[in-house]
Amino acid sequence: MASFTDEKDSLQPAVCMYGPANVRNLEPGKKMKWCTCGLSKTQPWCDGAHKGTGFKSLKWIVPSKPQSLYSICLCKHTKDPPFCDATHTNLPDTIEQLKKVCPIKDDHQTKCPKLCTKCGWVPDF
Repeated sequence: MASFTDEKDSLQPAVCMYGPANVRNLEPGKKMKWCTCGLSKTQPWCDGAHKGTGFKSLKWIVPSKPQSLYSICLCKHTKDPPFCDATHTNLPDTIEQLKKVCPIKDDHQTKCPKLCTKCGWVPDF
């Protein structure tokens, strides 16, 4: 589980992809908002989809030393946000287990219209 805020430690994000987004041409010093919930349609950046879930975006400033490629986390479990630290390589089994033992899994459809923050389940749209 990501540890970049105490609040997030109790929330499970949706895993939008088990791997990074390789992003090019970011402007050094530019302020960005990294999606922490996994629901954004503009991954890896926040589009406000987290509203009502308990998540908030992570404000990030592109480092002043330019890079040609940034590896940005999409599994949302990195310990070095927003950068990918390869946590995703061992994550699928953990996520599936969380979904199996989720205390509200039988009520996901009614209790979790966007995201179950206990296990990371999202409804099929």
